[in-house]
Amino acid sequence: MKRLLAAFCVLTALGANAQRAEWGLKAGLQISQLRGDDFLGRRATSSSATPETITTQGSSKAGYVIGAYVRSTENVFLQAEALLSVKGGELESTGSTNKTSIQYGQLDIPLSLGYKHKRLEFTGGPLISLQLFDDSNLKNFLSQYSSTPLTFSPYRTYAFGYHAGVALNLNKLSIGVRYLASIQGVSDMYIAYAVPGEAQLRDSRFQQRFSGLQLTASYRLTR
Repeated sequence: MKRLLAAFCVLTALGANAQRAEWGLKAGLQISQLRGDDFLGRRATSSSATPETITTQGSSKAGYVIGAYVRSTENVFLQAEALLSVKGGELESTGSTNKTSIQYGQLDIPLSLGYKHKRLEFTGGPLISLQLFDDSNLKNFLSQYSSTPLTFSPYRTYAFGYHAGVALNLNKLSIGVRYLASIQGVSDMYIAYAVPGEAQLRDSRFQQRFSGLQLTASYRLTR
């Protein structure tokens, strides 16, 4: 949360000191999912020598975003945001019918180049996501397949991505929808596992990216 508060302070300072800038608050809902290559592994408690396939399901998870933004006031504008973003996804293995739901929180910092035409606004640009917290479900899930207990989080400290969206401007209130996705894995870990009858450990890489759809409302605090 210290990173989130620091980002809010930076945005507030920019909005207060810029001569032609506006800043405000933003919040909303988002639907996100994980996507990536299948992962092979063998549970430490399994009697089978055939590795299981763990796959990311198409099921999406609901989350939310809340934060602040600062932007210039021209028709072609620059915008920066700092958003607490709660995301999630589901995993399933061939050896089990149960799905594992995971949830994690990131500080999303979208940087936008935008164009305003009457009441419509179009934005897009790069995105950096900083890892803040998680519910430990992913670590516990992967620990089943590791030959040694996992001692650190499978989530990356940061991941780069992109976003694009459109918004309807209603004076101080703006309603927007946008798509966002990472181009780097938000999780990235090699898991070493043992197979009966083999002296050498096998390893498999677990790497998942995220994609999502946001529906947000922004409220302008400046005049």
